[in-house]
Amino acid sequence: MAKQKKGPHPIKAGRGVRAKVWKNSGKNGEWYNVEIIRTYKDDEGELQDSTSFSRDDLLHVAYAAQQAFEYILDQANKQDDDDDE
Repeated sequence: MAKQKKGPHPIKAGRGVRAKVWKNSGKNGEWYNVEIIRTYKDDEGELQDSTSFSRDDLLHVAYAAQQAFEYILDQANKQDDDDDE
């Protein structure tokens, strides 16, 4: 089985919107969580993260969610393929 990298799988969607896909495991098996955030510069020029999105960000949020969904499906399919071998 291939070694899995540590940390979240990153997805960049534009306009500072990005997603992180986290793989979790416990006594009931494995599952994924997704965090979608927007990075921006505040008035002092410091980078900040937000989970609030403007109208113009929403298509980028949707793209990040779609990419996260496809990544999770791909991981599940890989797991199924490994289980079949």
